Amino acid sequence: MSGDSFQQRVALLRASWTERRQIKNLAGIHDFDSQLDLLLTLHNWAESATRDIAAVYGEALAISVSPAPAAETASPGFSVTIGDNYTVTFALTERRRMGGIRWFVAVSVGSGGPGGSITPAGPERKNGQWTRSRLEDILLSVLGAYERAHSEGGRPGSLGGGLRARGA
Repeated sequence: MSGDSFQQRVALLRASWTERRQIKNLAGIHDFDSQLDLLLTLHNWAESATRDIAAVYGEALAISVSPAPAAETASPGFSVTIGDNYTVTFALTERRRMGGIRWFVAVSVGSGGPGGSITPAGPERKNGQWTRSRLEDILLSVLGAYERAHSEGGRPGSLGGGLRARGA
């Protein structure tokens, strides 16, 4: 049973649905500015998630988020680095369609070192499904790969056989 009061749980429920509606509105519009706003929201969530991971792991695990993406760059994006070998990159991608250019947030998971790889992790789902939980699930999947490699004494950079990040 949760130690939260009912009022706290109601407030969390309301906040999550408000956040979901805001993201759905952003994600449904595929112009550059709307998708950049979505990317900046994902960056804020990633910063919050990495603070939570750092609070659990302390100095035992290096984790960082690159600076927030800027509209002026050729390919706006940011990366979350876990340990020395794992990177999750969120970037705006352009797709040309008959109706013009549409922008999307694409995600890739990379592992460095011998046998390392880069695996696309999205967007095969509608961008409207971006939630804080989805971003956290992607980070948890990569954190799980880090732990597995660390525990099994395997190659610390390998995601092994095209592992797909959960939540992507």
